[in-house]
Amino acid sequence: MRILLIGASGMIGSRIAAEAGARGHEVTGVTRSGAGGTRVADAADASAVAALAAGHDAVILAIAPPRDGSEPSGPLLAAGRGVLEGMREAGVRRLVIVGGAGSLEAAPGVRLVDTPGFPDLYRAEALSQAALLDFVREQAGDLDWTYVSPPAEIMPGERTGDYRLGGDRLLTDAGGGSAISAEDYAVALVDELETGRSTGRRITVARADLASNKALVEEFCRAFYNDKDFDRARTLLTDDFANHHPGAGTGPEATVKSFREQAADRFPDFRLEIRKLVAEEDHVWTYGLVTLGPDLPASVSVDLWRIDRGRIAEHWDVGQQVTEDTVLL
Repeated sequence: MRILLIGASGMIGSRIAAEAGARGHEVTGVTRSGAGGTRVADAADASAVAALAAGHDAVILAIAPPRDGSEPSGPLLAAGRGVLEGMREAGVRRLVIVGGAGSLEAAPGVRLVDTPGFPDLYRAEALSQAALLDFVREQAGDLDWTYVSPPAEIMPGERTGDYRLGGDRLLTDAGGGSAISAEDYAVALVDELETGRSTGRRITVARADLASNKALVEEFCRAFYNDKDFDRARTLLTDDFANHHPGAGTGPEATVKSFREQAADRFPDFRLEIRKLVAEEDHVWTYGLVTLGPDLPASVSVDLWRIDRGRIAEHWDVGQQVTEDTVLL
């Protein structure tokens, strides 16, 4: 893939360049200064962006708003506008944006930037990144865009190749922390660039741990089995998701089709109540009670889930009908 990376010399942009290059992609770096032999251009200059983007497969926008004390929203929005117009002129559709964390929900309906403890030093920058997200949502409907928010903290560190994925909600660990290394953020961003799993929306990433793996499985089970939100559930599965439940097949679409045919369409009140979760390395075990509806038999299910880079990659299960002699956990 030929990638135009605007902001290639920054803390995050340089790691994206290294990650994409290591995977064999051809990266054209762009900065305002020409640092490190990059091409020189201002992202707000649509004509310059168009000239550089021509012949490329995708554009990554990885610039930060001004940090010189001036009002940052205007320059960042001008850059966003220049990139969108330049891409259209060059005929390039795929856009991935290095976004901010301030617009993520810290609680339902409450953005992180609006919480009492948010540092004043970063408030203007966070609001400018939130304005860019709003602008892209309103103006980039004709492009295949993805806005990738980091967690609350991102800094240079170790490349583990592992991470947790989310949507509009801030991801936190069991201790309330929210962090990722810039190296693992780059892994997640290039993964999204390659797969295009989340076009037309914002995603967020954070460091993976056992608690986050458990939360991922909980979210999938809620979306898939209880809410029947199959669009959301699909995004939590790998493209080659292997479901070893009889007749389920391989891939998200096959899993949705099988579940609808075997359960959801036949039993609209189907629910899974998870009563126990255990995580170890990249696996999560769940023990749950399956109910089909009033006056219908219930069963217990023990499921094993394998996690791969923030998505569920594999699933096994075994079940048993509940009888008068069944002892439930």
